[in-house]
Amino acid sequence: MTTDTTTAPPVIRAAWVRLPPAEAFEVFTDEIGAWWPLPTHGIFGDRAGGLTFRDGRLIERSIDGTETTWGHVLIWEPAERLVITWHPGRDDDASRVEVSFEPDAGGTRVVLEHRGWEAFGEQALDRRRSYAGPGAWGSVLDHYGDATESRCDGPDLRDLGAAYEAFLIEAEAGEFGDAAEGEWDADRVIAHVTLNDAAILAVCQSLVHGSPITFENRTCQDPAVLTAWVDACGTRDELIVRCRHMATQTMAALRRLTPEQRATEVHCRLAHDGTIVLDGPRPWDAIAVDAQSTMHLPAHVDQLRNLRA
Repeated sequence: MTTDTTTAPPVIRAAWVRLPPAEAFEVFTDEIGAWWPLPTHGIFGDRAGGLTFRDGRLIERSIDGTETTWGHVLIWEPAERLVITWHPGRDDDASRVEVSFEPDAGGTRVVLEHRGWEAFGEQALDRRRSYAGPGAWGSVLDHYGDATESRCDGPDLRDLGAAYEAFLIEAEAGEFGDAAEGEWDADRVIAHVTLNDAAILAVCQSLVHGSPITFENRTCQDPAVLTAWVDACGTRDELIVRCRHMATQTMAALRRLTPEQRATEVHCRLAHDGTIVLDGPRPWDAIAVDAQSTMHLPAHVDQLRNLRA
């Protein structure tokens, strides 16, 4: 028996943000991986490495590059409206989510409407209830609202942004030669930086949710993982597009952190050439901001230049 749609009305939640509609839409879509509460509202849990709109889909990514589709975009109208099918973790029946962006009092009223429960038949009311109560859509929009707020005590990411840009410019320059036996070629260097960022983003998310996890780089150095990511991207241009987008989400995730969260001692297990070089706690900003901008990214810039030489 199919549930009467009149007994399963839409779930509607709204938030007001201090941004014009175009910027509110951009944060909701381009930076969704930085604010969506993936540790509690995702498929991969504490191994979630981001959420992104790509190729007409909303895709969650694990830190090892594994991906799962949450929904397909039906309408994409920047600054106005977004409509997608909704089936996280499922491949069968789907509901529908519409998000509208309305100018309001010098900011934007963001209205989310989740409907289409009739697709689930007799389970319609139970499925709707899981999105209507505490910790559901209202909580998700709270995280979105937080991501739109500028912080007077936010981190200084200018050096990190410059380091990312230097790496991406080098990657875009191309004309790389072959790698020596046992070394990474340019594609795998770019893949490594992207997946390392996914691991950084996972820690940022865990800090927001008060459940710090270990930061480790073994996964993003695994040859099989790097090869799978390169193959999934298909071309170097696509590798670079995804790398740039991941850098944007990582920077956005770091901007969300409070000074206390950035100073949190996070256990780091880092390897270089198969040897563990760090296995202990470090302040998170020393790893995710300072070491990234002064050591990790510059080292990979040099690696790309050497491949060209």
